Amino acid sequence: MMSRIVKSEITEHVPTTMRGHFAEEATEEYVETIYEFWEKDDKAPVRTNELANVLDVAAATVTGMIKRLSELGYVDYERYKGVRLTQKGLKLGRQMKRRHRLAECLLINMLGFRGDAHEAACRLEHAIDDSLEITLAAVLGDPKFDPSGLPIPPAEPDLSPEFMHEAKQIIRLKDLETGMKGVICAFLCKHSEALSAIGLRVGAEVEKKEGIVRISGEAVEMDMMLADQVLITV
Repeated sequence: MMSRIVKSEITEHVPTTMRGHFAEEATEEYVETIYEFWEKDDKAPVRTNELANVLDVAAATVTGMIKRLSELGYVDYERYKGVRLTQKGLKLGRQMKRRHRLAECLLINMLGFRGDAHEAACRLEHAIDDSLEITLAAVLGDPKFDPSGLPIPPAEPDLSPEFMHEAKQIIRLKDLETGMKGVICAFLCKHSEALSAIGLRVGAEVEKKEGIVRISGEAVEMDMMLADQVLITV
């Protein structure tokens, strides 16, 4: 897992919009913002005034933070020439952007959130760790794009293997094979009335025996489209 930054190391460079957040979150926010520039042009350095405009902070604040990020190994910085992410910085940037876009998928696609999903995801992304990232991806069906069509970076290959193992145990009800049992853990749709009418609820036991799906011991019939929206742990 990515090493953590001591709060006191960079607190003085936290922008006004980030005050009250941990310094670790400021580090993640800066690196993620630089990564957004990298997505658009992976060759061009990012100017400090460009970062200042995006983050809505003073150029001097950005310069101070960039120098600290350079000391921590996240960026290469040359005065008057701009900043580039190091491999360490690229890794953190990808990770944060992946978690941000997964959070937007959760808010919009699953929860039907009608507020400012981008702003909400900006807050949520910092609370997502390896295990939650993997679980989110599994519950959301491992989406490749966020609701606005932007690509979701792939998961880092060094995520904790024990969490990866757990994530592989989440499948869709339509993929439940004869002889398998599981427990409903989430729904990917909002048809609560249709689901409750046939006994589907989070926590209900599911079993497929002789080609028949049983929910809490009762045989049920459902179309494949509905079964595709039910996630179970097996």
